[in-house]
Amino acid sequence: MTFIYTDRDMKKIRITEKFINWIITMEQAMEALSCSDRTVYRYQEIFIKEWPPWFIHWLKWKSSNHNPNTSKYNSIIPIISKSQFKDFWPTFLSEKLEEIYWYTINKESLRQIMIKQWLRVPQKRKIKIARQKRERRPWYWMLIQMDWSYHDRLENWEKKCLLCAVDDATSKVVFAGFSDWESIKDIFEFRKKYLEINWKPQAIYLDSHSTYKVNYPKDQFDGEMKTRFQRAMEKLEIIVIYSKQPEWKWRVENWFKTHQDRLIKEMRLANIKTYQEANKFLKSYYLPKHNLKFSVSPKDNWDYHKKITQEEFIELERLFAKSNERILRKDWTINYMKETYQIIKNQEISRYNLVVKESIYWNIKIFSWKKELQFTKLVSR
Repeated sequence: MTFIYTDRDMKKIRITEKFINWIITMEQAMEALSCSDRTVYRYQEIFIKEWPPWFIHWLKWKSSNHNPNTSKYNSIIPIISKSQFKDFWPTFLSEKLEEIYWYTINKESLRQIMIKQWLRVPQKRKIKIARQKRERRPWYWMLIQMDWSYHDRLENWEKKCLLCAVDDATSKVVFAGFSDWESIKDIFEFRKKYLEINWKPQAIYLDSHSTYKVNYPKDQFDGEMKTRFQRAMEKLEIIVIYSKQPEWKWRVENWFKTHQDRLIKEMRLANIKTYQEANKFLKSYYLPKHNLKFSVSPKDNWDYHKKITQEEFIELERLFAKSNERILRKDWTINYMKETYQIIKNQEISRYNLVVKESIYWNIKIFSWKKELQFTKLVSR
């Protein structure tokens, strides 16, 4: 049998042989080998009883226990090379391999395999700037952070808006859904579905989008200049907090990074092709799984949601409606948006300044004070 000795092994053999033949002393052997007297005596015993080959450690030339199982990992390579896994990060990919293919592999081992197979370019770790974070609210639904994000999540070159509501106390995504854009109609439908499921929170945290807040400098000092969203939230007794920077509502902003990474790939694996299917997928599969993995426990298990009354829920569409005043003419007609409306006579009218309310679905209702009036639309000739 051929033994391969390293320079270090040959040095041990030469020094031990000189010590056995009384050429050098114990102190000189200890200094040359940089070890204790017990180690020198152990080398002497090995040299006399077992001869020099035993100076080679028995684990040398053997694979480490931490080395990957080549047969197992070679079977993983064709899977991770598929096009559907082309942009998966190692952490998420290791989860999906265990979930779909029943392969259990550490994310760091998987990262090294991906680098060796040129499926991933090694990156330097970013230096995180330590910032003092705002303390979470202590109770459930005491504060809801709402935000929106545009992205091509179906990978079909069609960007849609993802509206998301996150509980500040638990980081739980309480509601999410896709829409065309952040219009008043989409906001109304989003809030209506949210209130139907979760009732009213104490406060909501929003950005300063024109749908939520009056941003024109001259109108900001006018207390009566409010958006339809502001008026509706006042009627529902929900506090609205506006942020001027994304860092102020960092919890919902961070979740959009997670959704942009995980949600796109989850929908790709589920073969989701339309945003109607995506909304069902969010509700039935993605959000429950996401909240189970990433949500935390609040300081106090107290639900701060307020019950929405049946009257408030029925009047929700009217609260989001656009209001305009019109003067009633002598022939009991009014003009609105280039259309003429005939008020049916013999109705009690307390004042001639009528209020025309246009809902987000373009339905028209006319009120005299709080009484709804009956009318007909005149056809223009």
